[in-house]
Amino acid sequence: MISKQPGFRYGTLGALMLVVAGCTAIPKPEAPPPSQQPQPVAPAPTPAPLPTPAGSWEDRAVDRGAWRYDAGSRTAAFVPTGSGNPLLSMTCSGSGIRMTSALSGNVSLRTSAGTDQIRFDGGSASLPNRDPRLDRIAFSRGRFALETSGGGALTLPVQSEIGRVIEDCR
Repeated sequence: MISKQPGFRYGTLGALMLVVAGCTAIPKPEAPPPSQQPQPVAPAPTPAPLPTPAGSWEDRAVDRGAWRYDAGSRTAAFVPTGSGNPLLSMTCSGSGIRMTSALSGNVSLRTSAGTDQIRFDGGSASLPNRDPRLDRIAFSRGRFALETSGGGALTLPVQSEIGRVIEDCR
């Protein structure tokens, strides 16, 4: 005798579906993945020469190019259009950010929050990962500039890759 009540039919159908769903094959354990060998770290490419600034940093056009982020090396690099060598790279190294460029000596960092100084020795500067200058770069309105007393300058767009490398390092 079959009941004509819809609840009985749906309840029976639901129980039947659960029984069928429980009849799945048990997966066999896979072999452990082979141990990965550490990848050698490639040396940083030689930075491109710096352009000479023209006008106030806020009025200058940003340098043509794009930010690229490499999750493996935790590096954000600004690569100019038509070149393979970055103008500026920001790499998380331990508890700090290493900035690499063709800059040298005391460099003025200009952001929408104001002007700071960064010391570049041999083409690189190291900042602690909680340095407020990093936040000023990441949150600057549209652009930031690095200027040397010798006349070289970078005017770069602010994009998410900068914040990503900073956050990865914190």
